[in-house]
Amino acid sequence: MLELDGIALDLGGRRVLAGFALRLARGERLGLVGPSGAGKSSVLKLAAGLLVPGAGRVRNGFARPCLVFQEPRLLPWRSVRENLVIPLRAAGRTRDDARSVAETWLARVGQAGEAGAWPRQLSGGMAQRVALARAFALEPDLLLLDEPFGALDPELRRTLGALCDAELARTGAALVCVSHHPQELGERVDRCIRLEGGRAWPHALPGHAPRAPGRAPALPGHPSSAPAHARAPGLLPPAASPTQASPP
Repeated sequence: MLELDGIALDLGGRRVLAGFALRLARGERLGLVGPSGAGKSSVLKLAAGLLVPGAGRVRNGFARPCLVFQEPRLLPWRSVRENLVIPLRAAGRTRDDARSVAETWLARVGQAGEAGAWPRQLSGGMAQRVALARAFALEPDLLLLDEPFGALDPELRRTLGALCDAELARTGAALVCVSHHPQELGERVDRCIRLEGGRAWPHALPGHAPRAPGRAPALPGHPSSAPAHARAPGLLPPAASPTQASPP
């Protein structure tokens, strides 16, 4: 479980969070909305251990939290493949295993042909696919998404959203997703909160319906009757991966 209790956070001399509280159970999916500057990204960084609050307590019981930023944040001096291999090696994988997992995931997001390329040679959408592949290669049990699709065109947002939905359904990982497109959260999350005035408030999503357990939700243009991998161009079925994770 992830717990943030009585959080106070100041950034740049400004109070961002005041008495903020949040609880997330294993396998639960939470949407996070609010105006710019409300502290949404700060909440994700607190959960990931990248920020320390001025007051309050953060308790993260998840073993493998992973944060995907708004921008890809690939290492420009390393190849696309090495951008996956390095964190996998840091997580304890052997060199050969890390390379195999990296190549499997690049293939699953349709970027196998770019494994030897430099990040500067990728388009924005390609780089974001690599960033997501890097996250899923680490087999997170908590995925923190800081609106990684926000700057992408609608079709690519749907494609990458379907990729995430399929993996979350397969692994049972928990999710906290920041978005400025509440309608895209509708079938992806169990509940949603709005950040305003430094606190969390319940927020009803338009047309929200509870997601079906164990099934990746259908996004616009991706019929629910199709297999999850068929709804995401460039995403191979899990059976193609020899290193797929067991559900936590």
